Order: sequence, then C-alpha cells, then structure tokens
Amino acid sequence: MAEPKGFIGRVTRCSTFGFVGAVRVPEPDLPSFGSFCQVEAQRGRSQVIGVIYDISVEDDAFARQLATAEGLTQEQLQDTQANRQVPVEFSALAVGYRNGGEIRHTVPPQPPMTLAEIYPLEPEDVKLFTERLDFLPLILAAPQLPVDHLLTACLRQAALARPESARRPFLVEAGRACARLLAGDLARLNNLIRGLQP
Repeated sequence: MAEPKGFIGRVTRCSTFGFVGAVRVPEPDLPSFGSFCQVEAQRGRSQVIGVIYDISVEDDAFARQLATAEGLTQEQLQDTQANRQVPVEFSALAVGYRNGGEIRHTVPPQPPMTLAEIYPLEPEDVKLFTERLDFLPLILAAPQLPVDHLLTACLRQAALARPESARRPFLVEAGRACARLLAGDLARLNNLIRGLQP
C-alpha cells in the first residue's frame, strides 16, 4: 500500500468506535464528509480506518464580534479566515483497521492515541478497503449519525477511487449489498439507491 500523504489533523478524542481530530485552517485539503481516513494505533502496529461524518468550526469569540461588525475590509476577512488559528474539528466513524497487510472490516481492537496523526486514505487504499463491502453494517448501525447520507457519500468516494469504467459496476454492487441489509426498510433503501445514481 502507498505511503500516506496529506496530513489532515491530529486526534483529540477517541474510542474504539471512532475518533475526533482537529486541524488548523486554512489547509489545502480539508477533510470532507464521507471521505476515508486512517490513523495509527497500537504503537504503529495497526491503522484504524475511519469515515468522516461531521466537520465543524469551533466557537471563536473574535469571529463572533467581527460577524456583527459593519463594513468589514478584505484585510480583516483574510486575517480571520487565513492567518488566525481557526480550529476545525472533524469526527470519523471507525469502519475497520489494517494490521500489516491484512484488512479487517470491524471495530478495531484499540483506539488511536491522542495527538496521533490522521491522514486521508489514498485512492488505491480506498479501492482495496472497499473491494469487500463488509463495513456497510458498521455504518448502518451507527447511532445518532446521518447514516444514509454518510453511506451514500462514502460509497461515492469509493467509486471515485476506481477507474471510470469500474465506477458504475461498483455502485451497482454496493446497491445490491445495501438491498440485502435494508430489505425490511424499502423506503430507506429507495432513498439510498437514488443517492447512488449518477
């Protein structure tokens, strides 16, 4: 597998079910909803793979004051949006882990440590991780998350990691896997399938 690039943040809180990371903006490649990421655990013996399900800009008293001011200059906006340390927090659901060359689509045995570096999962690794769709039940079972939207977004990300000719067949297979898992909820399944269509 390729060496990870594009550091996106550090772990601030974590559990075996997921982790929260913080990053300073601006960054050229901020995380996006539904994208895959990875972070080391077990002192580097494994990498937890997560799917980002929430991104938020933390409260900033100075920005609140400026938001109510009249006639902001471009310099003031630039200073606030580009030069100051504006904390962005993102949360990821653990959907598997890698131990050596072996990929497992289950909750990892241990969470990452605080301040561990979080990296995006490279496209070739996204493709490898999503060759089997055994991570789908972990997303569908996640409590209090926008799981339908998350599932659609991460499957679309997984499709983009493939050559163009393989994207539609992947989404069709993913739709079939979702149909098996959501056979008792046809309205929800219908919405999900609609979200996967081009």
